Amino acid sequence: MFKKCAGTALALAMGASLALGGAAQAKGFKNLSFMGSYIGNHPTIVQVWEPFFKAAEEKFPGKNGLSFHYFGNNELYPEAESMTALTDGRVDFGTVRPSVFPGNMNLLAAVAIPGMCPNAIVGSLVTEELIEQFPEVRAELPKNSTPFTAWASAAYQIHTINPVRNMEELKGKKIIAWDATTLEIVKALGATPIRMTSTDTYLALSKGMGDGVLCPLAPLRSFKISEATKHHLILNVGVNTFVMNVHTPLWDDMPKDMQDWLKAEGGMKMALASGKSLDDGAIADTRWMEEQGHKFYYLSEEERARALEPLAVFTEKWKNEECRGIDPALVNKVLTFVQERSRFHTEQMKAGAYGDYKM
Repeated sequence: MFKKCAGTALALAMGASLALGGAAQAKGFKNLSFMGSYIGNHPTIVQVWEPFFKAAEEKFPGKNGLSFHYFGNNELYPEAESMTALTDGRVDFGTVRPSVFPGNMNLLAAVAIPGMCPNAIVGSLVTEELIEQFPEVRAELPKNSTPFTAWASAAYQIHTINPVRNMEELKGKKIIAWDATTLEIVKALGATPIRMTSTDTYLALSKGMGDGVLCPLAPLRSFKISEATKHHLILNVGVNTFVMNVHTPLWDDMPKDMQDWLKAEGGMKMALASGKSLDDGAIADTRWMEEQGHKFYYLSEEERARALEPLAVFTEKWKNEECRGIDPALVNKVLTFVQERSRFHTEQMKAGAYGDYKM
């Protein structure tokens, strides 16, 4: 069930803050707040979470059963409070975007190193595996919360007003970046970065203030950027990660059969489904834009490898700066694990293990 009413959000938040005992004693397991990162008819909501909510109510019906209320990003509390909201129980199932909290989830950030994971499916599976494999990674997650699932965004591409078919043509182009990390990526790829918000990008491009933007395919239509950029260089530069945890007092109060069912439905199963929903959404957006006359340019494996060579500096930055103070042996172990699992799942995708995807 979906609710986006501010009054409902306030009531849930107040109820959580007033609770002195376990969450289950206060309200059982009905109408649990489920904070995602998306709104509207986003593919992950429609293809993954709505079926999950329905299955939960069918599996655990009745007044003592299991059901959820969905809230999009910033609807229950500001995203900047997503870690503390899980800790203090303002949310039952809550999403955290690690990139919003630099310095907090440094080991987990290995998945988001530019050039590490080529798409949402690979990134999602590697993120969940990393959390399951390493207790040190789980220790970085919000306190007083239990891991439920994790996933990664669709990959970042170059979208331009005029044709940019290769890295030589990208050199010197003014490319808009939405955060500090993508700004450095643009610079490393040989273009000239312009820092700007996502909502200002369309106007800036339409006025000739930039030549293009580095971002996933998904925001192009919602921010009207697809009206300005008709050319797309597919680089699969990298992904961003998301984690969803459960408030631990609530989790601990759940009966074992409910916990077991949620473990089976979350974890790797939901990570794969979430990744597929995002990559399927990118495919659908590509098809729509091609119908509108957009042009897409794809590099060979060798060309892409050469194009992303300048991004190797980000791996060293992660090891020596972001992970400063962490046991170097652990840092190297995490890096090796992420690299190996990324290669494994990429090969699995090429073999068709996760569906018919062009790599």
